[in-house]
Amino acid sequence: MGKELNKILKQALAPENEPARELNQRIIAMAEGRKTMANNKKKRIPAAILVAAFTLMLGSVAVVAAAHYLSPKQVAEELEDKKLMDAFEGEDAVLVNETQECGGYRVTLLGAVSGENISSFLSEDSKGVVKSSRFYAAVAIERVDGSPMPDTSEEAYGEEDFYVSPYIKGLEPWNYGVMNIGGGYSAFVEDGIHYRLLDMENIEMFADRGIYIGVNSGSFYDAEAYLYDESTGEISRNTAYDRVNALFTLPLDPSKGDEEAAKRFLESLEEEEEEEEPVALSEKEQEVENWMEQFTQRLHEGKTDGAKRVESTVQTCKVDDKGYISYDYTIGDGGSGSGSVEVKEIFQGKEAGTMETLGYSGDGTLEGLRIEVVTLNEDGTVTFAIYEVE
Repeated sequence: MGKELNKILKQALAPENEPARELNQRIIAMAEGRKTMANNKKKRIPAAILVAAFTLMLGSVAVVAAAHYLSPKQVAEELEDKKLMDAFEGEDAVLVNETQECGGYRVTLLGAVSGENISSFLSEDSKGVVKSSRFYAAVAIERVDGSPMPDTSEEAYGEEDFYVSPYIKGLEPWNYGVMNIGGGYSAFVEDGIHYRLLDMENIEMFADRGIYIGVNSGSFYDAEAYLYDESTGEISRNTAYDRVNALFTLPLDPSKGDEEAAKRFLESLEEEEEEEEPVALSEKEQEVENWMEQFTQRLHEGKTDGAKRVESTVQTCKVDDKGYISYDYTIGDGGSGSGSVEVKEIFQGKEAGTMETLGYSGDGTLEGLRIEVVTLNEDGTVTFAIYEVE
């Protein structure tokens, strides 16, 4: 109790100019026995609940110690990454503690750090070479009304998902997000606050261009959440967007930018796409492929035989000023999804009423198959819906 009391007193008696609370799809490889992440959410046992508030009566003075966000170092500590803890205390760490409120949530960029061998859990590339140069960013997300975020072990976790990603000034955000540059994340919830640690290739080489960290509702980049100026390469928040679309500019030293390294990095991303080899399919997966090929052919004839539309997912999507539509759906307790696609790539030269598939997902069997279908309407809007195999 004495140790805990000292901790609370330290918070309560901190200087007044200390930052207030308001200012405050590849792999994250874990040590042997820990779960490997691939553009996914880390499931973990909830951390012990910290004291949220404590009142001490000192004579006639009441001192209230409010809960603070974990520091980037403490986020790394929760994930048991000793090297990263040390890195977040080093001179290369960028501590931000900037908070933005949007869509009923309070989002805080805690800080970032990059460097060589600064994590205890480095992964390897396809050739077995350790990916030693990494970039990490820590973010906290909480509800403005104070209700706790669901823990990663709860059923409600993921019902309201967030896409947290870096963006580079001058590069299309929909093409160069965290999932496009070999990134992933770990997440946990403590004291009702959702913490997320991004892990990706070291993008500090773009420091002279400018790097953003964005947090939007959904599982993918939402083109309606942000505005991209093609002439300047700048990204900004869409103030008309009514969900989460926080956007932070990392205060990096421009002198750490490396134009040649950045060029080589972008070229390597293109080479990786070209070198991707087709994955061998199981018998059931091949059955799904064959069914999808036949369904797509029927769809082009305006038929949806063999599949039933999930009415709760039907939505009319307007095309934004960049030519994109965005969609977001939930299927009861069966999962959710979101995405953004360029309309002309799907319907270029096609008539109203044309139906196309955006893709499909499932468990590798026909029974678990879900197909994303879009239909071009007379007024230029697009109807989105999920279809399930009957």
